[in-house]
Amino acid sequence: MNQKQIGTILIIAGILLASLIFWIKIKDDIAIRQIIMQQGGSCYLDDGTCLHEDRDYIVYIIGWVLSAALTILGVYLIFFDKTQEILAEHQEKVSSALEEAKKQEKDKDEFHAFLSSFNEDEQNILKSTKEQDGIKQSTLRYRTGISKSTLSLTLKSLEERDIISRKPSGKTNEVFLRKKF
Repeated sequence: MNQKQIGTILIIAGILLASLIFWIKIKDDIAIRQIIMQQGGSCYLDDGTCLHEDRDYIVYIIGWVLSAALTILGVYLIFFDKTQEILAEHQEKVSSALEEAKKQEKDKDEFHAFLSSFNEDEQNILKSTKEQDGIKQSTLRYRTGISKSTLSLTLKSLEERDIISRKPSGKTNEVFLRKKF
């Protein structure tokens, strides 16, 4: 059962309770009027008590306050409380974050398995290229600590095996992984 249904039920219960209290009050008023007519138009009984003073209004007040509280709570649940919407949004965010984390973990595992077939210099180059796709060859040299000639030969070997691609960029090259992880 959602909040709108609960709110509707509370409003109906509040209206029914108010109607019941109102009906009971009318019945009491009718009974008092009948006694007054039988007494000859006086609201005082033979022992001197007034029928209006002897009446207990607490029941009516409590009933109407309770009825108003139920109705107000019902209106609040229907029109103002957004708890379920917030919870649904939060659940959706958590689910998508978990799916993304699972995907990243899978990609990470695939990449580590992919790297295992390369030597240490090739692994460093591939890791740096994965971190920054389109990395400049000069930046790659500083990031990996590989000499210029070794880096150039290693990149040529990786390019021939169709693992990376190089694109000229000014006086250097940009390095891209061919397979996306």
